[in-house]
Amino acid sequence: MQNSTPMDAYSISSNGNPAGSSEVATEQPADFRTEIMNVTEMEQSPDGSPSLNEEPADESEITNVGELPGTDVEAQFPAEYEKFWKAVEDNLQDFTGWVYLLQYVEQENHLLAARKAFDKFFTHYPYCYGYWKKYADLEKRHDNIKQSDEVYRRGLQAIPLSVDLWIHYINFLKETLEPGDAETCHTVRGTFEHAVLAAGTDFRSDRLWEMYINWENEQGNLKEVTAIYDRILGIPTQLYSHHFQRFREHIQNNLPRDLLTAEQFIQLRRELASVNGHSADDGPPGDDLPSGIEDITDPAKLITEIENMRHRLIEIHQEIFNHNEHEVSKRWTFEEGIKRPYFHVKPLEKAQLKNWKEYLEFEIENGTHERVVVLFERCVISCALYEDFWIKYAKYMENHSTEGVRHVYSRACTIHLPKKPMVHMLWAAFEEQQGNINEARSILKTFEECVLGLAMVRLRRVSLERRHGNMEEAECLLQDAMRNAKSSNESSFYAIKLARHLFKIQKNLPKARKVLWEAIERDKENPKLYLNLLEMEYSGDLKQNEESILTCFDRALHGSLPMKMRITFSQRKVEFLEDFGSDVNKLLDAYDEHQALLKEQDSLKRKAENGSEEPDEKKAHTEDATLASTQLIDGDMQANQAAYNYSAWYQVGADHQFPGSFAGNDWEVFIQHLLCAEHCTRCAGEYSSTTDRHSPCPRAHSLEEARQECGSLGKVQTWRSEDLGSNHPSASCLLRDLERVALLVSSTVK
Repeated sequence: MQNSTPMDAYSISSNGNPAGSSEVATEQPADFRTEIMNVTEMEQSPDGSPSLNEEPADESEITNVGELPGTDVEAQFPAEYEKFWKAVEDNLQDFTGWVYLLQYVEQENHLLAARKAFDKFFTHYPYCYGYWKKYADLEKRHDNIKQSDEVYRRGLQAIPLSVDLWIHYINFLKETLEPGDAETCHTVRGTFEHAVLAAGTDFRSDRLWEMYINWENEQGNLKEVTAIYDRILGIPTQLYSHHFQRFREHIQNNLPRDLLTAEQFIQLRRELASVNGHSADDGPPGDDLPSGIEDITDPAKLITEIENMRHRLIEIHQEIFNHNEHEVSKRWTFEEGIKRPYFHVKPLEKAQLKNWKEYLEFEIENGTHERVVVLFERCVISCALYEDFWIKYAKYMENHSTEGVRHVYSRACTIHLPKKPMVHMLWAAFEEQQGNINEARSILKTFEECVLGLAMVRLRRVSLERRHGNMEEAECLLQDAMRNAKSSNESSFYAIKLARHLFKIQKNLPKARKVLWEAIERDKENPKLYLNLLEMEYSGDLKQNEESILTCFDRALHGSLPMKMRITFSQRKVEFLEDFGSDVNKLLDAYDEHQALLKEQDSLKRKAENGSEEPDEKKAHTEDATLASTQLIDGDMQANQAAYNYSAWYQVGADHQFPGSFAGNDWEVFIQHLLCAEHCTRCAGEYSSTTDRHSPCPRAHSLEEARQECGSLGKVQTWRSEDLGSNHPSASCLLRDLERVALLVSSTVK
C-alpha cells in the first residue's frame, strides 16, 4: 500500500532492496493486491513459530484440551467457571456474559480455562483487539512466549487494520527478542513493513508511522527514515502536517549524503548541476559516477551545495505535501463524523451510519481501489453487525476480484452475521453465479439449520433446485416443510407453494388439486387455500373443471369462514356461473343463495346495532385481516376480479358501500343524492367532497320518493350532462354510477 515517491531512486533502501523487503512483496501473491489478509501472513518470527496460514503444532493441542467436555482437565477448572461458561453457551450473543467470563478467567489466572474461553469468544467477536492483547499477555505471564506470539498473529490476521494491536505486537517483539542481534533487527523491520502495508493507509495510522520512524532513527538508519517519509507524506492521515514538519527537521539536521542512497544522491547532485549550468559530462572520461562532495575543497561551495540539496529535497516533498493536504481536506469532515472507529455490540447512531455510507460513496467515486478497500475494512470493524455494509463491500468487490467477494461473504456469514438471512442468500446466489452449485446448496442448508423456520430460505433452496432441473428435490423440500410446519397457517403456506410448483412447473393438476384439498381438510378456515384452488381451476379448461370449481365454492360457502368471506365467495360463484356456467338453474340457485347470505348479514348487523352482540367495528380487526387475503391472488384470478366487479351488483343492499364517487355513503343518502342531482348540481359536488360526503342536500326527497323517481332506466338516462352541468367535475362520475344503479333500483329496491 505504498504511494509512489517523487524520485524513482527514492524507493531503493540502503541494502538495495525495496523498502518493503522482497520477502514481504512476494510472500503470497493475491488475486487483488489489497486483500489485507495477505499482508499479515508473516514468515519472520522470533523463534521460528509458524506463519498465520499454518496450523500451530503444540498450541492447537493445548488449546483443544480445554474444549473437551467431561475430561479430567476440565474437572480442574476454577469453581465458578462452569456457571459463567453455561451463561454464554446458552446465549452466544450475550456479550456481557462473555465479558464476565473473560474477567473471571483472568482473575483466576487459570491458563487452560482462559484458553477455552478466549478461543471460543474470538470465534464470535474477533474484532475486539483489546482482548487479543489480554490473551497474549496471559500467555506471556506463564512464560509461553511462542504461544503469546501465536495469539498476536491470530489477532492480526483477524483484524489487520488495528494500529493498536500492531503496536502492541511490535513492542512484544522488542521485549522478547535478543536486543542488538541482527536477526532481531531484521524481524522487527519486517514486522513494521507488514504493519504499514496492512494499516498504514488508515487515516489514524500516524502512531504506527511515528513508531517506525523513531525505531529506524534509533538504529541510525537515516536513509531508511527518508524512505519512510517518502511514503507517509503521500498518504492522507490525521497528522499529515506534523509528519511534514518532522521531515523538514530530518533534512535540516542531517547531511544529504547521510539521508540518501548513493543513487539518489548522485541523481540529485546532477539535477542541481544542470540547473547551475554544469554537466556531468564535463568530468574526465570514464568518471561516470562522481564520488560525492568530497572533491569539493572550498568550504563555502560545500555549504552552498548542501543547502541547495536540502532546499531541493524540501521543495520536491512540498509538492507532495500540498497534494496530500488537498486529499486530507476532502476527507476531513467524514473522518470527524467517525465517533466510534472500533467494534462494539451497541448500535451505532443513525448519524454515524449515514456518515459511513456517504464516506464509502465518496471514496468509491474519487479514491483508488486500494483506499476503497481499506475504508471498507475500517467500516466493517465499526459496523460489523450491520449486513448492509458487508453486502455493499461484496457488491463493490464483484468488479475487482471473485476471490475478494467470496472472502467478504465468508467473513460476514461465518463470523459476524451467522443469523442474518439476506447476506447468506446473496452469498449463495454469488456461488450459483460462479457455477458452484454444491457450495450454494451448502450455504443455504447450513444457514437453515442454524436459523430454523425461515420460509424465505426454504423457498430459496427450492428455487435453486428448480433452476437446475432437480424438480423432485424441490418437491421434497416443500413437502418436508409442509410436514414439519409448526402451525396450520404455516402448513397451508407451503401447501400453496407446493401446489403451484406441481401445477405450474410439473403440469400435474390432479396432484396439485389433491395437495390443496388435503390442506383444506387441515385448515378449513384459511381462505387463501380456496382462492388458490380456484385460481388453479380457472387456469385450466373451465368447462371441464366446472364441477371442481363449484365444489370449491360450495365448500367455502358452507364452511366456517367469516361472513364477509362467504359473501365474497358467493359473489364469485354467481360471477362464474353467469360467465361460464352451463346450467341456468345453478345460476338462479346461486343467486338465491347469495341473497340469503346478504339478508343474514343484515340481520347480524341489526343485532349488533341493538347491542345483542359484538359490533362489527370490534370484529373488524380480525375480519379485515382475513378479507385482505383475497388480494393475494395473482395472475388470472386478479384479472377476473378486475373484469367482473360484482360487489356493486350483488352486495349493495348488504354492505351499504358504493363504487366511484359515492364510496362511503349509505344507501338512503345515495338514492337521495341521485334524485336531487336532477334538480341540484350541488348534490353532485357534495359527492366529490371528502369533508362532507355524508351530508344530504337540503332539497333531498324521502327514500320512498327516491325509489319512485329512480325506478326505471329510462328515467335515469334522462339525467344527462346538460342537466348536471357538463363543466361540473362530478358530472361524468355521477352519470357513470347512475346507469349502474338503475338496475340495482329495479332489482334490489323494488
